[in-house]
Amino acid sequence: MIYENEIHPPQVPRYHVTPDGAEVAISQASFPKPFHIGLKYASPARGHWTIAHSPMLIPGCHEVYVCCACCLHGVVLSADEVPDGAGRFSTVTLTNENLIKGNLEEMMIDGISHIIDDMPERPKCIEGFTSCMQHFLNIDLRVVYGTLRQKYPDIDFIDGYMIPTLQRRYTPDILGRRQLVRAVQPLPKQKAVNYVVNYYPVDEDNELTAMLRQGGYAIHDFAACQTYEEYKAMGESVANIYFLENAGPAAQDMGKRLDQQALYLPYAYEYGRMRRNLQKAADALGLTMPDCDAYEQAIEEKVQTLREQVGDTHIAIDYTATPRPLELAAFLLTHGFNVYAIYLDEMSPDEKETFQFLREQYPDLSLRSTSHFKRRLLPRDDSKKYGKVLAIGQMAAYFTDTKYFVNLVENGGFYGYTGLLKILDLIGQANAAENPKMRDIIQIKAWGCHG
Repeated sequence: MIYENEIHPPQVPRYHVTPDGAEVAISQASFPKPFHIGLKYASPARGHWTIAHSPMLIPGCHEVYVCCACCLHGVVLSADEVPDGAGRFSTVTLTNENLIKGNLEEMMIDGISHIIDDMPERPKCIEGFTSCMQHFLNIDLRVVYGTLRQKYPDIDFIDGYMIPTLQRRYTPDILGRRQLVRAVQPLPKQKAVNYVVNYYPVDEDNELTAMLRQGGYAIHDFAACQTYEEYKAMGESVANIYFLENAGPAAQDMGKRLDQQALYLPYAYEYGRMRRNLQKAADALGLTMPDCDAYEQAIEEKVQTLREQVGDTHIAIDYTATPRPLELAAFLLTHGFNVYAIYLDEMSPDEKETFQFLREQYPDLSLRSTSHFKRRLLPRDDSKKYGKVLAIGQMAAYFTDTKYFVNLVENGGFYGYTGLLKILDLIGQANAAENPKMRDIIQIKAWGCHG
């Protein structure tokens, strides 16, 4: 039998989905979690980094995942996306036989030893990853890594974890960042500081870097290390500067192990916060403050020109572009730009004041979940609805279906006043011309990771 609607498809969508639960006006949103996320949707915008990519930032590090085959599928494909990623990645498959025999420690030691012995050149460092199953069965990692360190004293071993079902205190990203610096050991102290644990090198032109260098400090930027010796040199620093809330446990852990001060100087778009960041660094490290008034004047002049170029173009921002999407939205809105939507699933406690400001001053600003299951079914037609949408971030570009977008992930290393000036330049460039390769670009995992 042939049904009529197979020959003459209905003119209405098969599923009529309302945005309730996946979108909310900021005036009606709760803080810090405006959405209840049950069944999750993962969009094709994959530019943010995973635990298979971030260890590639440690020069000479080799990853070994000791997991069940079902867990290995995703990380194998992720590693292979990085140039030479497959050459720095190995697996040991956990089987039912291992679970029944209970020889978890023995199989991990033997598996990693076999990999090391077969390598043409010894790695400087190995980060071994265990999965939920080993921890359900109470694997003794002290035995595993103690034996490996004794057997291979020339290799540094880091205990990595792929245990999303067990993480209560830390998210996978937070725990992963902390472990990335576990191979750094104490060294005699020098006049040096670290930038940790960022996935993109901090832009060299920023005023904080200039302050530090004028004050005689060497800078060890985790994401910019080219050799394993540079990575290990972070042990000589007197302070760890971190810009992302998720890097806090890493900086604090280094502080306890290496006797280093932790300084949280977050990414910011609000002048007062930028000044406070610089003053905090100046007070802690004996530095001279720059001319903040001159920087702010330069930003105001650039904003005025950019506002004339962008006009009333609708702007959407997402959380993968910047750790402070609310603060960036507030900066743009207060300077006359038409920001209408922010794509995020929860908000940082650091943005509570900005949230309160936005809900009072811009109550119609739309907050939109990126992972609520309805996002898979809701239309992605804002660029048709509004004529033109300028997206800041890959997810915002995908969900609004626009080719006018700023390809920015985790702030791209742009920091402070100079960072904001460069982001404004990127907005101007994105507004001026379409990027016809938008859909190809956003599907590249861990944008900018080169191993």
